[in-house]
Amino acid sequence: MAMHQSLISQLCKCLVGERGSVAVLIGVSISALVGMVALGTEITFVIYKHRQMQSAADSAALGSATALSKGYPVDYALEGKAIAATAGFVNGVDGVAITVNKPPASGNNTANAGAVEVIVAQPQTLKLVSIFSSAVFNVTARAVAIKGAGGGYCVLTTDTSATKGLDLSNGATVNLNECGMAVNASGSTAVSVVGGSTLNAKSLSVKGQTTVSNGGAINIAAPNAVLINQAVTTDPYAATTTTTPSGCQNNNKNASSNQTLNPGTYCGTGLAFSNSANVIMNPGIYYIKGGSLNVGSSTITGTGVTIILTKNTGSYATATMGNGARVTLSAPTSGTYSGLVLYADRAGPTSATATITFNGGVALSLNGAIYAPTRTVSYSNGATTNPAACTQLIAWRLKIAGGVTFNNNCGSAGTSSIGGGAATTLVE
Repeated sequence: MAMHQSLISQLCKCLVGERGSVAVLIGVSISALVGMVALGTEITFVIYKHRQMQSAADSAALGSATALSKGYPVDYALEGKAIAATAGFVNGVDGVAITVNKPPASGNNTANAGAVEVIVAQPQTLKLVSIFSSAVFNVTARAVAIKGAGGGYCVLTTDTSATKGLDLSNGATVNLNECGMAVNASGSTAVSVVGGSTLNAKSLSVKGQTTVSNGGAINIAAPNAVLINQAVTTDPYAATTTTTPSGCQNNNKNASSNQTLNPGTYCGTGLAFSNSANVIMNPGIYYIKGGSLNVGSSTITGTGVTIILTKNTGSYATATMGNGARVTLSAPTSGTYSGLVLYADRAGPTSATATITFNGGVALSLNGAIYAPTRTVSYSNGATTNPAACTQLIAWRLKIAGGVTFNNNCGSAGTSSIGGGAATTLVE
C-alpha cells in the first residue's frame, strides 16, 4: 500500500512537471504566433500602401500625358503632382516624393517625348522589425503613359468669319493620313473644293458648310462623315507667347554657300538661302525680325529648330520656300516652343493674302507644327510634303493648289493634339 502511494505521488510530480513544460512551450508558441501575426499585419499594410501608391502613379501619369496632349507642355508635371495629391500623396509631405519625367528616365520609352513617367516614393517603417533593425523600407510605384498620337486633327484653320477657311483648287490633292481637319470658318463656303481637287481625310469638322463643284471631291473614311455647323475647334497652342529679343545679331543674311547657322536674331531683309547651298541649322530659336524667310535652291537640315516670324520696327516677317529647295527640319520636343517648327507671331495682323508660301517644287519634311494663327498659308506649283513626317498645320486660312500630305504620327514630335485626339494610354 505504501509502495502504491509512493508511485502515485511520483507520477503526480511527473505530471505536474510535464504540464509546466507544456505551459512554457505554449507560452513561447503563442508569443511567436502573435509576433508573426503582427509582422504579417505590417507587411499587409505595406502591400496595401504600395497598391495605393501604384494607383496614384497610374492616375498621375495619365493626367500628365493628357495635359501634354491638350496643349500644356509646361504644366504637365504640376498636373501629375496635383493628381497624386488627391490620392493622398502630397509631394514633400510625410516623406512623399513625386518625380515626373518627360521622357521617362528608364524603361522602354526613354526616347519618346510623348511619354510621361511618374514615380511615387514614400519611406515605410515596420514597428516590429524596428526592434531588431533600424532599416527603413522605401516603397516606390512607377507608371508611364503616352499621350494620344498627334490628335484627331492635323490641320486647323482659325478664321471664324463667313468666308473660305479652306480653299482647294486647280486639281489639288490633300491626304490627311489617319487624321482629320477642322475648319472654324462660318460661311456657306467655309470649305471649298473645286476644279478637280480632292480632300481625303479621316474626319472633317466645319463650323460653317462645304461646297464641292467642278469635279471636286471630299472623301471621309467610314464610318465618319463630314460634320457641318460644328463648334469652333480650340487652338492647342493659344497659350504659347513669344518675346522678341532686342538688337540684331545678323543683318541681311544670305546663306549662299555651304555653312552652319546658329540661333539668334535675323534682321533687315531677314534670312535667305540660295545658290544650291547645303545649310545646317543648329538647335535653337531663329527670330526673323521683319523682311522674310526666303528659301530657294538649297538643302536645309536641322533638329530642335524653331523659326519665329516676327517684326523689328516695321512689318512682320513673311516666309517663302520654293525653287526646288529641300527642307528637313524638326521642332524641339520640350520647352516653350515644344513641337513648333515654324511660328508666325500671332500679334501680326490677319491677311487674306498668303504670307507663308510653299511653291516651286519645294520638298518639305517638317516634323512639328507650322503655326500661323493670323496668316494665310498657301501650297502650290509642285510643293510636296513627306508623307512619313509628322506635320501639323494651324493657319488663319489655307489655300492649296497642289499635292499635300499631312500625318499625325506625332507621338514623339513634341506637338500638342488638335481637337479630340487619340486616347492617352498607360504603357508601363
